[in-house]
Amino acid sequence: MNAWKTQLSLLGILAILSGCNRHREIDAPLPVAVQVEILKREPIVSETRFSATVREKHRIGLSFKVPGTVAKLLQVDGADGKPHDLHEGDAVTNDPQRPLAQLDDSDYQRRVSAAKEKLAQAQAKAIAVQATLTAVRANYERIKDLSDRGSVSKQSYDDILGKRDTAEAELTATQRTVDEAAVLLEQARDDLKNCSLVCPIPKGIVSRKFIEGDERVPAGQPVFEIMDLTQVRVAFGVPDTQIGTFQLGQEVTVMADAFRGEHFFGHVTKMLPAADLRTRTFEVEVTIDDPKQLKPGMVVTIIVGQREEMVLVPMTAVQRGKELSDLTVFTIVDENGQKVARKRSVKLAGVYDNRIRLVEGSGSEVREGDGIVVTGAFRLVDGQAVRVLDSQRVSLKISP
Repeated sequence: MNAWKTQLSLLGILAILSGCNRHREIDAPLPVAVQVEILKREPIVSETRFSATVREKHRIGLSFKVPGTVAKLLQVDGADGKPHDLHEGDAVTNDPQRPLAQLDDSDYQRRVSAAKEKLAQAQAKAIAVQATLTAVRANYERIKDLSDRGSVSKQSYDDILGKRDTAEAELTATQRTVDEAAVLLEQARDDLKNCSLVCPIPKGIVSRKFIEGDERVPAGQPVFEIMDLTQVRVAFGVPDTQIGTFQLGQEVTVMADAFRGEHFFGHVTKMLPAADLRTRTFEVEVTIDDPKQLKPGMVVTIIVGQREEMVLVPMTAVQRGKELSDLTVFTIVDENGQKVARKRSVKLAGVYDNRIRLVEGSGSEVREGDGIVVTGAFRLVDGQAVRVLDSQRVSLKISP
């Protein structure tokens, strides 16, 4: 009796399991929930960075054109408010009233006075010779008129002609002396003016100083070195594969390690036409018009951006096949009133964060405007029914 009851129980369980199996065969699989994104063209800025060192716009060495003893150096107010002799780091301007250094000019003053006197004497002599020549010429014209009429002897005519020629030659020599005296006076004045050393640029910074007060300085000896920091330059090497991205006048962004978070802007002002034989790179120079606190020697980074319009595919949408080059995505199509996933081949190139650039045209079966599965693609097979979630609120374009 117990055996019979056990047999009936087993038959009941099998019947229940058999019914469950028949129910599963009848029920269709549930659609897979997916999220879809519409492919669209987006502007992408790709950056390339180069390291460089800041250089000054100009570095000018200054010296006196004449020898002499340093009588005075420019007085500059220090941080404590007290004046001090000009030294390294001081700012200077092109102001004739505030020369950087002044030589003792007493000798040059005397030379100017002597040159003036010599010129005055030569001019006085020239005036006297001119008066004599005027009288001789008048006498010559009178004798010549008489000679033409035969009223005077040939000897008298020859004498007055000789006097005229002599007076004219003396006037020429005297005028030459006047010119020479004028040149000497001009030179003496220039020498006197050159006793003052003036900054030759509108604004500069003293980078080096080589003299002190009361020092005897020969002509041509360096006494100051001035840097022009109204603009600064940065030069860097660019490989031949990237030199085509640069052109004269192009704007670039510059960042300095010393001023994190601050951006400077410059323009390409020079590009060498040939590569350096040692580094095999082309030198490009960028000029920064507003350097602010940038100083020579600082390390900076030049950022060059290239803006492109491209279609990007999220990495989560891409499925890989047996081969590395076999890449696919799923699009959604409407078949018999049911949304199903269909596999499409794509060709990709270039990674941008978590997205990959789509190569449109040959090799890709999707294009801008198509909807692709971006979430849940790993659970899909070709032809599988799907349910599109609207969490991304996209307007889905169903492929035909």
